[in-house]
This record gives sequence, C-alpha cells and structure tokens, in this order.
Amino acid sequence: MDVSDLEGMVIGPAPLRLSQERIRSYVEATGDDPDRWVETAPPGLASAALFAVAPQLLSHPAIRAQGGAAVHGEQKFRWNAPLRAGEEWAARGEVGRVRHRRGVWFVDFALRLTGSGGEPVVEGDSSFLIAGGAPPARSGSEEPEPPPDHRADNQRAVPAGLPGEGEEIPALSKSASRADLIRYAAATTDWNPIHWDHQSAVGAGLPGVVVHGLACAAWMSQGVTRLVSGAAPLRRARFRFRRPLRPGVPAEVRGTRSQGLGFSMSLESEGRTLITATMEAAAD
Repeated sequence: MDVSDLEGMVIGPAPLRLSQERIRSYVEATGDDPDRWVETAPPGLASAALFAVAPQLLSHPAIRAQGGAAVHGEQKFRWNAPLRAGEEWAARGEVGRVRHRRGVWFVDFALRLTGSGGEPVVEGDSSFLIAGGAPPARSGSEEPEPPPDHRADNQRAVPAGLPGEGEEIPALSKSASRADLIRYAAATTDWNPIHWDHQSAVGAGLPGVVVHGLACAAWMSQGVTRLVSGAAPLRRARFRFRRPLRPGVPAEVRGTRSQGLGFSMSLESEGRTLITATMEAAAD
C-alpha cells in the first residue's frame, strides 16, 4: 500500500467535547481574550476537531513509510455555529484527492464536526504535504533552541474598532515560546513532533521546532474576531502556509478590510510573509 491507496479513507466519528478548562488553556496558549472566551471557544479551536481525526491519517503506516513529517499547505474552515463549552460533538474526516509531485505527497482531507442532531458545526478542508524521501520544506541550517519560556511580545486580542472598507486593521504583535507550543498541543491534541522535538524538526528539514501552523492561524483569526462581536464571529477562513515561524521570534498580524465583512490578512516576521489568509466575519 502506498499513500495514493488512502483516497476515500474515512476516520471517525470521534467524540469531541470542549470543557471550559480546555478553552481557557487554549486562550492562554494563543494570547486571546480570556474575558470573552469562557462559555464559547474562539473559532481557532476548530483545530481540536481536526486533530480529533487527523492523527489517524498522519500516523498511518503508508504515510510513516515515507520517513518525513507532515506539514500544512493550506487550511479552510467554515463555522456554522458557536463552539459552546460542554456540548457533545462528533468529528469525521475523509481523505480526498492524493497526488505525488517531485518527491512530495499532497493529501486532501475533509473535516466535518456535527452536533447531537447531525447538524454541521464546523467544516474544514486541509492540504497536507508529506515528504517522500526528502523534506517538504528546507528552511536553513540547524539552529540552537531558545529557552523554554522565551518569547517576544504576545499582545492580547482585546476588542478594537472595526475599520472602514479598504482600511488597515490595527496590527497585532505575536510570538510563542516553546512552553506555549506544549500548552497549545495539549489543548488541541496536535502533537506533531516538529513542534516539540528538535531532532524530528531537523529531520524534516527545519532549523528546529516551529510554531504550529494553526496556532499562527489562530493569531490571524484574532486579528478579525477582536473587531466584531458575537459567539461565532467568523463565517469562513482560508489560510495558505508559506514559511514556518520559530519559537521566540516576533511576528505581526496585519490585514485590510475588503468589501463588507471580508478581510485580507497576513502574518509577517523579519521582513517575510509567513502565512496569507482571507476571512469573512459573521454579521451580528
């Protein structure tokens, strides 16, 4: 069996429940607003639904046989309801198209999180890149790891005024320590070793451990959610991952409001664009 044979593979349903404690841990790890997210979770915690099922794909023998780490290429989320604390959901994943190009496997994976009545709560589409004999992302020579608690400014996502169409949003400074990455992994169950084990990260062609892509995506979501109210402030988002971020390195969320409640966003660090995104906020 090779990776292409995984097309059509279904994982789940897997149960998911977000307790207030888990929400609080996620908010702390990502620097969100602790006063806002108590009874409901930030939209970014949809990553917990993804990683209720994705590890069974990413640890499959056909993928492990490739000898490389999986990295995110793109992620889409659609929110249909608030992520309320204590509710019982079921997560289901399905492998879509699988293709191979220049030593890298590209695997599409669809997510659906449903409530007790079968109603969709969150839907998502992931694109994973998996090395086949060579690292999918070579980003420089090995670097020493920073101290566990070292990070730059991690600005809280407190409420800010909604800019007019065509205007820039207020910039949001962000950074994560290695300890933050462990806290984030515990809250989401995203235990990909490139985010906590130095040798695994180096083996994947990275200079050392890197911040979870969906933790960075959470920061970008905060750039929009602090501008709007409601328990489900985002309708949809699409993230494209271009470069990884090392722990302790400063980054900045930037963006512009487009037509209506649309936003064009980016995560910048040291003069480079790491992630780009388009988002649509939900009307009150």
